[in-house]
Amino acid sequence: MKGIDDESADRKEWTELYRNTKYLKEQGLIMYVIPSYRYSDKRIARFLATHFYNVGMMRFSDDDYDDFRQCIFIGNKKTGKHKEFNQKLFDFLIQMESDEFVMENVTPVDRFVAANKKWSVPAGVEKLRTFYTKLANKSDFVEGIRKSKGFQAFKNRSKPRQLDIGNPILPLNVGQLALLLASGAVNGEIGEGDNYHLVQGLELVKKIPSEEKKVHDNGSVTTITKIRTRREVSVKVITPQGKILKLV
Repeated sequence: MKGIDDESADRKEWTELYRNTKYLKEQGLIMYVIPSYRYSDKRIARFLATHFYNVGMMRFSDDDYDDFRQCIFIGNKKTGKHKEFNQKLFDFLIQMESDEFVMENVTPVDRFVAANKKWSVPAGVEKLRTFYTKLANKSDFVEGIRKSKGFQAFKNRSKPRQLDIGNPILPLNVGQLALLLASGAVNGEIGEGDNYHLVQGLELVKKIPSEEKKVHDNGSVTTITKIRTRREVSVKVITPQGKILKLV
């Protein structure tokens, strides 16, 4: 539940919990399903222990838990601005990082169902506003879409760019190639007719670990791990016949 190759962004479990709780009605019921170990995140645990009451925690059934490792939190949203912190719930959630703790202390969902445990859901808005609409013909929107700035921007972004190589200075070192790739100068189309090709250039960043052991006078050994960044270049070309060639 994290963006691809995105180490700095918030995980979606926390983002969705915080965002959806804002729109949940007071005394409204939440059903929050995430991997069991994520409940031990202090930010998530503190939020649940602060904003919900009449809570229940259950894990997937024995048949499914090994495959998904997920648990279900159910609770009603507290009312008012000043909410009492549930220390007992917080301490319980923190311990859910341990799979052994979850298996011993969290009840499977099928046992909850058998125990006939129930939660109340508050009534919604009693009176609904009347609104009117009609089925529109899609042709009525074609001209407006064609002239819209957003659609023009989409066309410009999605259209392959024609590359003008000219007389390049060769050879290029890895750093110069990486700069061209980062600026998008090696992405697009080149040539025409039988010589028409699509070009894609990528900069591949790899982390290379290395270890260095230092022996002290007392015989103890200290291991120093160093990680260096290595940048590699990948340039691929698709020919008119559909053949993919890797140049670098």
